[in-house]
Formats: sequence, C-alpha cells, structure tokens
Amino acid sequence: MVRALFVGRFQPLHRGHEEVIKWLLGRHDELVIAIGSANESFTPRNPFTVGERIEMLHSMLRELKLVDRVLYCAVPDTKGDSALWYAYVRERCPSFDVAYTNDEFTKLCLEYGGIKVLNTPLFNKEVYSGTRIRELMAMGDRSWQSLVATGVLPVLSRINAEDRVRRIMQK
Repeated sequence: MVRALFVGRFQPLHRGHEEVIKWLLGRHDELVIAIGSANESFTPRNPFTVGERIEMLHSMLRELKLVDRVLYCAVPDTKGDSALWYAYVRERCPSFDVAYTNDEFTKLCLEYGGIKVLNTPLFNKEVYSGTRIRELMAMGDRSWQSLVATGVLPVLSRINAEDRVRRIMQK
C-alpha cells in the first residue's frame, strides 16, 4: 500500500484542490493531507483557522465518499527554517511514501529530508486560486461560491466567511 502526502493551505479549499485530491487518490491507496500555515488565521492570506480547514476537507471528502482513504495533519510555518519545517512534517503527520507539491520551498524542505517529491497537475489555476476567491469574497462578488470544492459552501456559510474576509481585507 502506498500513501502519498499532499501539502496545501486550503484558504479556502477550492475545486482545483478537489481535482488534485481525486487525481492523487486515483494513483495512491491513501492520502495524507498536510494543512500548512496551521498557526496562521484571521489574516488576508490565511483567513481560516486550521479547524475550519479540516471541516472543509472532511465535508468535501464525505460528499465524495473518500473519507476512509484520507488522513489529516496540521503543520505550522517556521518563517523559512527548512530543517525545522521538515521535522514538523515528520512529527505531526502520519507516515507517507511520497510527497506532492508545486511549492518550491516545500519541495526543497522535503527533499532535504530524503523524501521523493513530485508535482501535481494544475487544474485551471487561473480560475481556481485561493487568492482570487478571497478577493471575490472581499468584494462581495458571490461568483466565488462556484469555485469552492464540493461540500465546502455550508462550512463557509456557517462561519460567515465572506464577511470575515471582507473585514480582514479592510484592515
């Protein structure tokens, strides 16, 4: 059995992430999703808490009937200390055989630790972008709702995400 690691911030979890997760589960038996920047929330770049992001993931996976093939972990930022970040991944995440990321810092950190790291395809990156979704939320443009992953809308609605992002961006 091969278990893969996928690292992301999921701010918020969008359809591009959903496609990558389905793509990875089409190639591997299990997936560990490492929620990055776990110590960041209520900022323009990271408006959602790690708990909220776990809820988004769980809601999406439940609707896709993939919950039993995915594990989660939360990894904080280290402000550029790559050896410490790699140690956090190893300490806080379930074991894995291969890692996937398109982020160069993440790739370098994991390779430093001897991990094989591969890229994922980018599924419509221009449209499915957390930055773009947060900008649409801040402007009150509800078209962002069609860009988030399956099952995520109820979570974002419950936490009043659009209002939170708007207020954070006004600071």
